[in-house]
Parts: sequence; C-alpha cells; structure tokens
Amino acid sequence: MVQQPQRFIESCYHPEDLQTATQGRRLVGYVLDSLIVVLTFGIGWLVWLLLAAPRGQSPGKQLLGMYIIRSDGTRAGGAYTWVRELIIKVLLFGGLFAVLGAMTGGLGQLLWVVPALWCVWDAERQCLWDKVGSTYIAHSPQGYRPPTADEMAARGEQPPAAGGIPSGRVDPPAPPSPSGLMDYPREAASMREESNAERLRELQRLHSEGQITDEEYEEQRARIMDDV
Repeated sequence: MVQQPQRFIESCYHPEDLQTATQGRRLVGYVLDSLIVVLTFGIGWLVWLLLAAPRGQSPGKQLLGMYIIRSDGTRAGGAYTWVRELIIKVLLFGGLFAVLGAMTGGLGQLLWVVPALWCVWDAERQCLWDKVGSTYIAHSPQGYRPPTADEMAARGEQPPAAGGIPSGRVDPPAPPSPSGLMDYPREAASMREESNAERLRELQRLHSEGQITDEEYEEQRARIMDDV
C-alpha cells in the first residue's frame, strides 16, 4: 500500500496538538461566519473579527478551535488574518465573482463554490484563497494555541518551517510548576530548616541561662514555629 505524504501541519506540530482541519469542520466554520455576517449585517462579524484576528481566527474558526497558519508554520497574527479574510477572500475573490456574475447574468456568482470547495480534493485541504495567501487551516483538538513568529522569536526559537519546508515539530510549552514550597529548590528548603533549628537551639540556651523570661521564650518560639 502506498503511504500518503505527511501534511504540512502535521509536519510542523504533533497531531495531538494541531491537525489539518477537515473539510467538514471548515464548511461548518464558513457557514457560521456567513450566518454571523447576515444576522449582524456584517457589523457584529467585523467587531468579532477585530478581537479574534490577533489569535489567527475568524469568528467561525474561533468557535470551532481552528487557526490560520502561515507558510512558515506559525500562527497568523492580526494583520495577516485581516488580509486573508478581507483583502483576499472578500475583495479579491468576492469582487472577481461579483464581476463575473454581472457579466454572465448571475452564473459567475455560482462559480464562487469552486474556490471554496477546492479543499475537498486538495492534498493539504486548502481553498483557493489559501493557495493565494499561502495559508493553512489547523484544528486544535485539545485547546493548544500555536505561536506566532513574533512569539517564537521572543523565546529565541525558529519557525517550524523555513521557506515552506518543515524543519521540525514545535513542542508545546511545559506546564507551570505548582505553587507553594515545591517551587523552591530542595537545597533552599533544607537551609531554611537548618536555620530554624539553630534559632530554636539558641532560644533554648537563652532561656536556660535565664536571659529571657518564660513569656518571651514562648512568644519567640511560636514565631519560629510559624516560620517552619
């Protein structure tokens, strides 16, 4: 049996973190975006996009846990998302097919389904506007959010793909260590215990020599025990 080549998203990320979005999920996301546009006369969708774009998402993609991924394998930022959603999809493709529709009595507008359905037979499940914008659509099954190029640069890391060629998978950030005493190195905790024990010995010496009263002894001992 011939083994299918690995898709771009799975070459850049572990499948449990990020996967190439299925055609069905993309279709539902497109329908959700369209419904929000219709129900809010486009205003609500634009406001929502303003909030979702920095995460590399449209409103529909945010509802379904999908992200726009650039050709270097990083998550699209706000500006790139706006370019893809408005400039490429709406103005370029929407305007082109609106003109075709006017020239052909509406028939050209029906051809809009061709770039939208391109993901059905495309190996990377890209629509035609993804091809033009060099973008991929990924789904995060467990809520993982891929980093942008700027976020990776701030951590001193390289994008998972250079020139569109995957160079290695991105590992998710390690979970934060639990708060409390376990955050401190074992050596520091040990030194603190020795210091408290020394304070108790010194306090007992002062008390046995009569240099402090019983009340002073009990009060200072209580303070040391609170530190412990």
